[in-house]
Amino acid sequence: MAVGCLLAAPAWAKSPKPKTPPTVVDLVWPGPPERPRIRYLGSIAGAEDVTGRVKPSFIERLSGRSPLRDQLRLMKPYGVVVDKSNRIFVADTVQRAVLVFHRETGAAVRWRGNAQFPLFLPVGLALDPQGRLFVSDSFARHIVVFDPSGKPVAALGKGNLVRPGGLAIDAQRGWLYVADVVRNQIYVFNTTTLKLEKAIGSVILKGAPSEGRFSGPTNVALDSKGNLYVTDTWNCRVQVFDPEGKFLRVFGTQGIQPGMFMRPKGIAIDNEDHVYVVDAEFNNFQIFTPEGRPLLFVGSQGEEPGQFLLPTGMFIDHQNRIYVTEHRLGGGRLQIFQFLSEANDPPQPASGDRGPKEKAYARAR
Repeated sequence: MAVGCLLAAPAWAKSPKPKTPPTVVDLVWPGPPERPRIRYLGSIAGAEDVTGRVKPSFIERLSGRSPLRDQLRLMKPYGVVVDKSNRIFVADTVQRAVLVFHRETGAAVRWRGNAQFPLFLPVGLALDPQGRLFVSDSFARHIVVFDPSGKPVAALGKGNLVRPGGLAIDAQRGWLYVADVVRNQIYVFNTTTLKLEKAIGSVILKGAPSEGRFSGPTNVALDSKGNLYVTDTWNCRVQVFDPEGKFLRVFGTQGIQPGMFMRPKGIAIDNEDHVYVVDAEFNNFQIFTPEGRPLLFVGSQGEEPGQFLLPTGMFIDHQNRIYVTEHRLGGGRLQIFQFLSEANDPPQPASGDRGPKEKAYARAR
């Protein structure tokens, strides 16, 4: 296995804690005078951020018993996904459950496994077009399938998986991609039959990292063409494959400059095929072109809005809202951002030179 990316985070990935919390409307990246591309929308740490904070009574304050203690709170979140009705699903490894938040209705519930389909260490999440939720369990070594009402109805991957992590569903082909961190492969299951179709990649050999081989693949995402992007975590890079599993390209390397990685984790792709990669060491996420050219990084170390402590999972919904989970020491948090579309930008040049859009991103770094 390649040496883990364990160097200290660089200065560009850190920032001092501000004396006063930043104004929400001013949290955009890049800052003026450039046109903003990412806007901070808010965060969820628990049910009170969805249902509304309940103020404890005088007696409850005296007794130390507060309604807030009984509400759902994120503890150690990882995978996140959002359905068409804007329900937010977050896998919490400590609570052995998926927490479901709906900001429009104010609902907040837990989905748990049962005796037949248990959940011990939920990590990755994916939704199919029928509204079924697929949950990877790194301890039980299987994928649990929940129906749209939250009932566990099936499991798959037993005997094939060792430590399943990130998930992605190709709705067009009916495939579920599963990253296995220990077996260093991406497994492809049929979402109808729940049977294994094929595997992509293999364990890294001694020496320099090679194409199509992994060392600790943790998360996966799909672009508009069905190409598969894999965070090859311990090799500090992202590998890209076509729908048939053929290697296409790789980008990223170990380092402390923008465009490099130290501990890449969550990965997601917006509807313009920009690639977003969370780095748990840098405490930020970076944005790339599909070819891997760095455009912008968002966030720094800290606990204020737009800052991160141990970010892990990521998802982008159909409205280009960006969801990032983070562990934090005092409890987990989900931060939400908005990608601001570039549809009205000037056309890009045909040459390999940077165009106006990429120059603007570059100045923002």
